[in-house]
Amino acid sequence: MVEVAEIFRLHGAQYRAKYESRMLRSHLRAMRDIEDCRTASLGGEVYLCKKCDDYRYSYHSCKNRHCPKCQNDQANRGSKSKRIYCCRSGTSW
Repeated sequence: MVEVAEIFRLHGAQYRAKYESRMLRSHLRAMRDIEDCRTASLGGEVYLCKKCDDYRYSYHSCKNRHCPKCQNDQANRGSKSKRIYCCRSGTSW
């Protein structure tokens, strides 16, 4: 499934070059936040499973209220979908 962030990363620069002067700053900020969400530009955390020595890297989210990924996280806050699972031993972090 194609994500909004993917579309913004592919075509956002061209769109901003053409329409940036007419866009609200809040819209520009939301667009850039969505592009950066869960990428290396925001950093992340490394998780280590002590049972199998498997590493997992989890990128930080933008926490912008207009970001589809972050909205989904807020809706599922506290549920198991937020956890990171180890593929080898079935442990969660």
